[in-house]
Amino acid sequence: MKSLLLKLSITFFLFLTVSGTALAERFELDMQNVDIGEFIDTVAKLTGKTIVVDSRVKGKITVQSHRKLDADELYQIFLLQLGVEGYSAIEVGDGILKVIPNQAAKIEGIEVQLGRNATGRSESIITRIAQLQNADADELVKSLRPLVDNKVGVITSYADSNIILITDRESNVRRLMSIINAINSVDSQLMETVVLKNSSAEEVERILTKVLSQQTRKRGASKPVVAADPRTNTLILFGDDEARSYLRRLVVDLDSEVSSQSNIRVQYLKYAKAVDLAPVLKSISDTIVKGDQAAGRPAAAGDSSSLINIEAHEQTNSIVLSGSPHIITDLLSVIRDLDIRRAQVLVEAIIIEVSDNRAKELGVQWLFKGANGGNQPAGGINFGGGASGSSSTPGIISLLAGEEAAAAAASGVRGAAIGLGKLRDGAFSFATLLTALASDSESNILSTPSLLTLDNEEASILVGQEIPVITGSTASSTNTNPFQTISRQEVGIKLLFTPQINEGDAVQLNIEQEVSSLSPSTNAADVITNKRTIKTSVLVNDGATIVLGGLIDDQVTEQSAKVPLLGDIPFLGRLFRSDSTSKVKRNLMVFIRPTIVRDQATLSDLSARKYNFIRAEQLVKAEQGINLFPFTDLAVLPEWTGMDASPPNILPHKPVPPPMSPAEDAVEKRQIQPSVDKRSEISGERQPNEDKATAPELRADCETEGDCANADLVSVNEASH
Repeated sequence: MKSLLLKLSITFFLFLTVSGTALAERFELDMQNVDIGEFIDTVAKLTGKTIVVDSRVKGKITVQSHRKLDADELYQIFLLQLGVEGYSAIEVGDGILKVIPNQAAKIEGIEVQLGRNATGRSESIITRIAQLQNADADELVKSLRPLVDNKVGVITSYADSNIILITDRESNVRRLMSIINAINSVDSQLMETVVLKNSSAEEVERILTKVLSQQTRKRGASKPVVAADPRTNTLILFGDDEARSYLRRLVVDLDSEVSSQSNIRVQYLKYAKAVDLAPVLKSISDTIVKGDQAAGRPAAAGDSSSLINIEAHEQTNSIVLSGSPHIITDLLSVIRDLDIRRAQVLVEAIIIEVSDNRAKELGVQWLFKGANGGNQPAGGINFGGGASGSSSTPGIISLLAGEEAAAAAASGVRGAAIGLGKLRDGAFSFATLLTALASDSESNILSTPSLLTLDNEEASILVGQEIPVITGSTASSTNTNPFQTISRQEVGIKLLFTPQINEGDAVQLNIEQEVSSLSPSTNAADVITNKRTIKTSVLVNDGATIVLGGLIDDQVTEQSAKVPLLGDIPFLGRLFRSDSTSKVKRNLMVFIRPTIVRDQATLSDLSARKYNFIRAEQLVKAEQGINLFPFTDLAVLPEWTGMDASPPNILPHKPVPPPMSPAEDAVEKRQIQPSVDKRSEISGERQPNEDKATAPELRADCETEGDCANADLVSVNEASH
């Protein structure tokens, strides 16, 4: 019995505790002229929150509720009352609040909500980010700013991302977001697309825009908008149902198929050549016709070629199209894609050749002659032409073959030639000739040809000359008309290339580079040419310099002509031999640098550099003057003014008087004739035309037009005197 009473007592106590707790969660407010600090303390105790109060928070409040409130309702009334008094509660976290004036709440670390978060109805201050897709953020902020309390809230826009930032009480932010969502939403029924089959979208857009501009809009109704997409040949209609219905009817009428299935269009080209583009369009049109036939579209009577006709007009650089309208529309789209400004390539070649040639010759020649009786021996050692037999060294026999032969042989002597001997008629005679030659030549050749051409277009440049080369002759005893056939051969620097610009900045070059020159050697039937040729294909980046090829040549040649046995004797054998040594060292390198020119600015910059370089060279020559012509100015290019049209007075020029009629010319001669006669009397000289009739006299006596023309010719000759 006691245990039962104990259990009933515990149950009754728990019931009273739970009932008391439930009743404690309902509050009734009745505060009259209470200090705001006490109000904040009361709310803190009832809601279980820690509230930090700013020192600037002061004043009295009066608040009364006519029903009991729970903790959440009490907290919302607390926020409303603070807002009425000009204060705000900022949630710091972990149930901690900070009560500060409204002006300071703008810069506190308040909660930030994104567009996907739902907005509540509390009076706490939050920051909301609204993303716009179909409205302008700057313009919308101007309309929403009056709805924001300047003491608490801030609204601004970020144009780059087209977003709006709102800081205000959550209830007001909720209202502003509802307005923003309504404006930002776009009704999909206000826009539609219409695909054209027989007309050009751009042409129909132009017609509809002109029609809409001439119509009177209804008051309050928005103006419909028409836009064209040339790529898909589609019209975009934007407006209300009535406006779009009206535009649809116009589009259907304008896009109706032409009954004759014929249309003519002339397309003028800006960059491409009509002759080169016409075959491409014909090939594409055949493909389109076959595709239409495969799709089951009706074709015109006759063969498929009657659907479209394409001709190139070379004089005006235009393409003439006639035939099916929809095929013409497709071809016009192809023409727009192909008729673009092509890139150009400037190729600069650097050819460097450095050579060093050295040669030495040394030889001794002898000649002996016996007496007339024949009792003494006779002989000689002759090295005509030196050790190689091809040099200019004369032979000793040719020097003693007579005066004329000796003079001819001595004229070709190079270097030193020393002779010694004893010559007697009828007695023993001898002679010796010592020849010595040392030559040294160096050369440093630098050539930089450059050439500009279009992409995939071959270009060539030749800097040199054409020399005559004998290719055949006829000069026999039976031929009464001997002759020679001569052809011209180009000698100099040649550059031939074809560039191809790949995707990116790489350039593929097919290059033929040739450097040729005349050889000073004359040991041939005709001229000898030195030729160095490079033919290759390379891939180079834009503006990069690469080496195409080169040659490093080092030759040493030793030649010797001697008397057997005697020439091999040490030291003494030098008197019976002729030696020649030559050393040739030659270095040749060819470099190439392509530059892609895609726009007018790059082309102008490259042209300005070349122009200013040659003008600087002319200025240096002009400062040095012309030898033997000290008072003559050297012509100099004007300053670079760009690639635009130059002003007409950029070059100095002398005014040219208008031509005079024969009568005016005769009057002028009569005026200057007395002064000429007076000078003649003073100088005592006879004038060249003293005994000749003047032009006016001849013209006065002429009877025919031919005579008068002769008189005019005399007048011109007198003016030239």
